[in-house]
Amino acid sequence: MRVVLVEPEYEGNIGSIARLMKNFEFNELWLVRPKAKLGKIARAYAMHAQEILASAHVVDDIPKALKGVGYVVGTTAVSAKRPSNLKRTSVTPFEFAKIVASTSRRVALLFGSESTGLSNRILGSCDLTVTIPASSNYRTLNVANAAAIVFYELFRARRSAERTFMEEASKQDKDRITRFFKKLSREVRIPFYKQALAEKAFRNIIARTLVSRREAYLMSGVLRKATDEIKRSRKQIRNLA
Repeated sequence: MRVVLVEPEYEGNIGSIARLMKNFEFNELWLVRPKAKLGKIARAYAMHAQEILASAHVVDDIPKALKGVGYVVGTTAVSAKRPSNLKRTSVTPFEFAKIVASTSRRVALLFGSESTGLSNRILGSCDLTVTIPASSNYRTLNVANAAAIVFYELFRARRSAERTFMEEASKQDKDRITRFFKKLSREVRIPFYKQALAEKAFRNIIARTLVSRREAYLMSGVLRKATDEIKRSRKQIRNLA
């Protein structure tokens, strides 16, 4: 991911974006015709992301900033109101992140200047446009705040993609967990009419969660052990009586 700031105007925003890049594991920053110098203010806002500022590429036009890139994405606060406005037809950061997670191409993410944003001409040359849904009364976000939202969604999507490489629990594994939960709910003598509701709630939680086979095995073991211990305790109590 290459982060490209087009004509940024304020040191603080450049420094803040560098810091956000460090937070979400991006490190390639390009500045196109910056109107602000990278001085003390930028370094102060960058905090522990000084290396990102130090290695930032400064160029005088966008084509240079996009050299070696295979997929160009622009950001805008103004999305299309009509389907015919293709230049402003956009996706949300969440949708964008899902798209990027499935591509192996180098991606450039463009942010416009604080006062004007990206022009129609630049947006028209992008492969994709991203808009952050916000109040119709005031849609424009500070560029660093916008970057934070987009970076977060990209980071989350990348982590989710990495997790898919784990061995996910099968339906049989999840059914086994639920069976042990059902047995446990009976042993602790939850009222019968609540058992079905509790089982349904538990199934819903398991269905919404990405569970690995290892996690399923451990959860099943705990539930089975708890059920067995309760049975053993009851048996001992009966023998003492």
